[in-house]
Amino acid sequence: MNRRDTVVSPKRDRREDILQASLKLFAEKGFHGTSMRDIARAADITEGLIYHYFTNKRDLFTAIIEEHSFLPLLRSLPDLGEWLDTRELLLVLARGFFDVLHRNEDLTRLLLQEVQVFPEEKEAFFADAVKESIEALAKVLEDRMSEKARRQVDPAVIARIFFNSLLAFFVEQQILGGKHIVPADEQAYVEHLVDMVVKRMGVSKRRGGPTLAPM
Repeated sequence: MNRRDTVVSPKRDRREDILQASLKLFAEKGFHGTSMRDIARAADITEGLIYHYFTNKRDLFTAIIEEHSFLPLLRSLPDLGEWLDTRELLLVLARGFFDVLHRNEDLTRLLLQEVQVFPEEKEAFFADAVKESIEALAKVLEDRMSEKARRQVDPAVIARIFFNSLLAFFVEQQILGGKHIVPADEQAYVEHLVDMVVKRMGVSKRRGGPTLAPM
């Protein structure tokens, strides 16, 4: 009997092994170029064990986005918003966004590869990551705005500009190699971006204090 069939680590460990192996292989070979057998071999488990945790590869892809992307930090926004003013909140968010990208560069490459070609992965990415990110930040910003400010500034547009600016900087510097040709200071970029957003929207205090000043 294969030792892999008789010795099984705790569920969370095995599940994480599968996610890590999938992430690495998806980034190297592409989503459709990676088989469940490839993943099982890389995770040192039987192929059947994968289906104990995940229904199919799409389920795996969704789990990677859910657990190894920016979403866990994003979902802490309501709690952070109770203690931080708008500028502080956006700085924490931007730094956390970059931290996740740096720790999961393979995931970033995978997303950039797959969402351009395969509609299923594009749908999962935009439904689970992009849409939720924009909506969550827009809700936090909208809660801090007066009625007059809401008529002048669309928080969803601001949220989209914020995240797109961060991702574009990372792709240009890290993925496309800009750091070797036209290096830029990441911290300075974040500070400038946040200051521009806060200036456009006004100045707010912690949640429960004054709302954003209308423009």
